[in-house]
Amino acid sequence: MTKAMQTAILTTVNAPYQTILDAGELALAISKHDIKLAQVGSFFTETPVDAQIVFAEAHGISKAELKATAIEFANWSGQPVVLAA
Repeated sequence: MTKAMQTAILTTVNAPYQTILDAGELALAISKHDIKLAQVGSFFTETPVDAQIVFAEAHGISKAELKATAIEFANWSGQPVVLAA
């Protein structure tokens, strides 16, 4: 994952919120299934799937774990999430 790609992801997920997460905090929230955290929702709904996968891999989150969190978020929020399909 390039620094520019990671910056773009963090800019996207943090933009509308006062609390800013760094890459490690976002990765931890995804791996811990912290689906009620707004940035996790933005990650799954506003970030391209290929970027989600690259981000997860760069932070030690398996595709299975990423998909499990996506499914949990989709079920909780009722929003369509590509990785949950």
